[in-house]
Amino acid sequence: MSRAGAPIRLLLVHGSRLNAAAWIPLEEALLGRVVCHHVDLPGHGLATELPFTMEGALEAVSGGVAELDPGRHRVVLAGHSLGGYVAMEWAAQHHMVLSGLVLMGSTAQPSSRLAGVYRAMGSALRAGLGDERRASQLRETDAASLRRIIGERTADAVLERGPGLAAIPDAWDAVIDEVDLRSLTEVDVPILAINGEFDQFRVGEGMARRLRQDLEIVHVPGATHFAPMTHPAPVARAIAEFVSGLPA
Repeated sequence: MSRAGAPIRLLLVHGSRLNAAAWIPLEEALLGRVVCHHVDLPGHGLATELPFTMEGALEAVSGGVAELDPGRHRVVLAGHSLGGYVAMEWAAQHHMVLSGLVLMGSTAQPSSRLAGVYRAMGSALRAGLGDERRASQLRETDAASLRRIIGERTADAVLERGPGLAAIPDAWDAVIDEVDLRSLTEVDVPILAINGEFDQFRVGEGMARRLRQDLEIVHVPGATHFAPMTHPAPVARAIAEFVSGLPA
């Protein structure tokens, strides 16, 4: 079978604090429409023991793409939040093996005015996790927060696989220091951006559109930054429509 007529495979890259289990709602919504695969980034899930670096994250995506055999399948790379920025950087370097790129909650410029806030939050978290008396409380608070934000079933699956709380400071620093929205201009495949209606990362949509006039942007009504977990049906619909419209 030639690659032009090959089936499509969707590789999902999770956000910070989460892991591959966070995709359960979306994968269920896409069942029968798109075949999904996923990876764990360093410091998350089954790779919890690895320190997060951008280099390591890009290597994780490379491994995931290689397993899908781009010579036999058309691969669409999709990422949420941290995973979206990792996917963007990977696609800028390796777009020749991709058929499309999907960015969820990843249209803000990392070095924008939000950067200082996220650096401060990451530093505070690093200090808290370094204090044995506070670390346990922070983990309990994070678990309760995940259950409230993405639902108990998905949160419990994430927590069981291995949450990435401790990787947040390094992950956020890496994105701020090493990722730029201008990488979008180097990705020579169609790109879909999906943002929740109330996602704070929508602030960069204007810049993203200027960089890529062909960028397709979908807003999920009522959703926040965690739209793929909390509103999987409309996110799945947008992805399925995007994938079905990709040129052979």
